[in-house]
Amino acid sequence: MSNLDFSMDWLSAGSTDPVFRDTSAQLAICLDNVCLTRNEDLWSRTVRDSILVSVYPLASWLAGSWWRLNNEPLPATRPPLAWRMAHELGAANHGFVWPRILFVPDGETMSIWAEPIATPGQSVNYTTGLETVKTLSMNEFQRATDGLVENVLSRLEAVGQGQTELASLWALVKEDRNNTETTRVRQLEAQMGFDPEECLPAIIEEALRMQATTGQAAMSELAPVFGEAIDKIVGLQEQSGLQGHPQVTSADIDMFTTWARPWEQGVAAAKRLRERLDNSTAPISDNTLLDLLGVSQNEAALWSPAKNPVAIAKPNHGGHWSLIPRKPHPIAKRFEWARFIGDVLSQPVGSDGWLVSSDLATARQKRQRAFAAEFLCPIDALVDVLKGDYSESAQEEAAEHFKVSEKTVGSLLANHGYIERVEPQLPYRLAV
Repeated sequence: MSNLDFSMDWLSAGSTDPVFRDTSAQLAICLDNVCLTRNEDLWSRTVRDSILVSVYPLASWLAGSWWRLNNEPLPATRPPLAWRMAHELGAANHGFVWPRILFVPDGETMSIWAEPIATPGQSVNYTTGLETVKTLSMNEFQRATDGLVENVLSRLEAVGQGQTELASLWALVKEDRNNTETTRVRQLEAQMGFDPEECLPAIIEEALRMQATTGQAAMSELAPVFGEAIDKIVGLQEQSGLQGHPQVTSADIDMFTTWARPWEQGVAAAKRLRERLDNSTAPISDNTLLDLLGVSQNEAALWSPAKNPVAIAKPNHGGHWSLIPRKPHPIAKRFEWARFIGDVLSQPVGSDGWLVSSDLATARQKRQRAFAAEFLCPIDALVDVLKGDYSESAQEEAAEHFKVSEKTVGSLLANHGYIERVEPQLPYRLAV
C-alpha cells in the first residue's frame, strides 16, 4: 500500500479575497517517493516540487466531494462529467492549474492515477505522473485528505477567519460520518451518483427498503449500476432463476485468510479450490462448474438469460440459491459460473445477502474476475501449455484448450509479466 502526503508551506500572497490570500502556500502532493506536483515554472525557468496556490479551493473540493470520493466507484462505461467533477483533482479549479490526478474507490481501497500535463499559455507544466495505478488503504486516503482540510481550517482560525463556508461544510461532513444511519444514506446517495441531499427522499427510502432484502454489501454493488432506478432492482427480486445448492462455502475455503489485494485473494482461493478438487492443471469442465454450484445440467442448458446489466443469486432456505445469470455465449457462461463460485466463497458464513456479478471495478468484482480466471485457466498451467510461444495464434489455441476467452488468456499473461500490456493504465483519458 502507498502513502499520500500533502505538505504546505504557508505564505501570504496577493489576493482580493482574504480567505484565498491567507491560505496561499507552496503545496506539494507526494505519493510514496513520487512528487505529483513536480513542475516546470516557465516564467522563472525553474523546476520545483511545489506549486504556489491557495489551498482553500482544494480543501473545499475534498470536503464537498467527500462522500462520492470515498464511495462512488468508476462506472462501467465512460464516466459522465458529474462523476469526473467529484473524482478528478482538477475540479478544484478557482483559476489555479492543478495536477492531473484521479481518485477511484473500489469499496475497500483507493486507486490513484496521475499523468503529466503540458498547459500551453500557462506558467506551469507538470512533469511527473504515475507509470501504473497506485493503491491506498481507505484509512490512509482519509488520513491524508482529512489532514489537509483540518490544516486549512487551522490556518484560517489562526488568522482570525474561523467562520467560513469550508468550516460549515466540514462540520456537516463530520456530523454525518459520526451518525451510522446518516452515513449509510450518504453512501447510497454517492453510490447512485448523487451529492448529499440531491437524491429524492422517496428514492433513498426505496433503496433502503430493498437493501433489507439484498443486504448492504449487495446494494453497494447494485446502486452504482442502477442509480435511481431502484424499480429495476425490485424487478430482479421478482424474477425467477435457476435453482442451485453450492457444494462449497467460505467455511470450506476462506477467501480472506490473509490480507491481500482483491485479485490476490481471488487467485489464492481458486488455487485452494483446485487443490480440493485434486486438479491443478487440467481444464475445468462445464459439469464441474455446475456441480460446484449445485445447478442441474438440464436446467442450465434450457436457461435463457434475460438482458440484465448484472447477474445475481438470491438466497433461499437451507443453503439453496436462485441464480439469474446474464451471459448467453458458452465461454462467457463458464466465466460467469466461475464468478458465482468465487462470490459464494467470499460470502460470510450465514450471510443472506445477494450475490452480484457486474462490469464494475469494485473490490468484490475484482475478486470474482481474478478467481474465475485462475480457476478456469491457472497461470502456471497456461504457461506450460504455451511453452514459451506467446504469439496470437498460440494464445488462441490455449484459450480453446481451457475454454476461456482470448481476452482472459491475454490478461493473465500481461498481469504476470509474460507479455506487454497493450491497454492504457488510465481507466480513461483524463484530458477533456
